[in-house]
Amino acid sequence: MSPSNKIRDFYLENPRMVSSPFGGIEGINDDLFGEILDSLSINLEGCRVLDVGCGRGHAENSVRLRGGRYIGADFCVSRTGFSLAQSDAAHLPFPDATFDALFCVDAFEHFPCPQSVATEFYRVLRPGGVFFLSAPNYANVAGLVKWYCEHFAGYAKGSWAPFGRWQPQELEQALTPALIRRIFSGAGFTALHALAYGPEVGLGLFPWIDHPNTPEAIQYRLQRLFKWVGPTLAKLFPTLSLHLFWRMEKPSSSRIPGKT
Repeated sequence: MSPSNKIRDFYLENPRMVSSPFGGIEGINDDLFGEILDSLSINLEGCRVLDVGCGRGHAENSVRLRGGRYIGADFCVSRTGFSLAQSDAAHLPFPDATFDALFCVDAFEHFPCPQSVATEFYRVLRPGGVFFLSAPNYANVAGLVKWYCEHFAGYAKGSWAPFGRWQPQELEQALTPALIRRIFSGAGFTALHALAYGPEVGLGLFPWIDHPNTPEAIQYRLQRLFKWVGPTLAKLFPTLSLHLFWRMEKPSSSRIPGKT
């Protein structure tokens, strides 16, 4: 079975493992979504927006509220009623320079060929277009624990994550800011800017918060502590957070890498 099919089957069988700061399979936290877009100066008015790895397409309403036109792309069809292209992220069925904005919300870590996907994102985005990426960050304690668990604690490579009670994932790549910059700069993107997510400093700094054997009383106290100090720590030391939000651009004068 191909890696993409294994990932598809895993999330069809384990829909609750679809996780994001913006929400899971039930819906999207539109207030948080709008706050992050505003903080990254992403304006969707009049934009044609492609959401790759869109899942159930819950971002559609947020895009429409902000004056954009929404199209989702995913290799799974888990909900109908919105514009959806069923496709692999590395082979999007759109012409070059089709979209004004592109989203990839907590899906990039699950793509088996990230460099090919980044190049495809660049291809379908118009010159001057903006790309929004929400992705986990493992340049912290969680990254060290991930390395240890995948080498010595019985987890397969690319399967450990500090959420979902440490249930193994089908593919959870160890993304870091340096790796993301290398991948997307290599694809042609410029003006890369990252924003840390304060509420997930706890998981980045002390991933045992969600370990199944951690007593609830300790979990509760740690969650309260990091809810209080997390936003400040995220501003001072962004890589402590398990989650980063990225804004990138396709230069106004650009060509598709590899094409003349």
